Amino acid sequence: MASDKSDPRVGLILQVGVLAIVMLLATRAFLQAYFDRMDRAEIARKIGPHAALIDLRAEEKQQLSSGPMPIDKAMQMIAAKGRLNASPDIMPSASKDRAPLEGWTKMPGHVPGAFALPPVEPAPAPSSLTAPSASTAPSGAPSAAPPQHPQPQQPHHP
Repeated sequence: MASDKSDPRVGLILQVGVLAIVMLLATRAFLQAYFDRMDRAEIARKIGPHAALIDLRAEEKQQLSSGPMPIDKAMQMIAAKGRLNASPDIMPSASKDRAPLEGWTKMPGHVPGAFALPPVEPAPAPSSLTAPSASTAPSGAPSAAPPQHPQPQQPHHP
């Protein structure tokens, strides 16, 4: 069997390697520039002002300024008089909804300070003459003292 005893063509191998690297870098630069140009064009297409949007805004502005009471005048009147004769349906009021607070019970050990219960004052010790002792209370009766709630731990930020 014959084998090739000639020296490797190092110059040709080096030229092919450099050419491949240059081609890869040029292809990457071309594709990156193409992507950037297409991305900018798509953003401009989606965000740019459209004639329909401009027309809609002009029509809304015209309706707000030419109604029975122009919006500017209505805003000045509300700022001057407040909501004196406003319907109770639109008057601001505190929410009575407790549902958002229920989630905090599922998170033991941390309650934000605004939602923490005030500290419970210890009840004064009853004297033996005025109140029955704990031994005379029925075994199934609840204790007279309110349950003690642990104080919430505030996060420590250095």
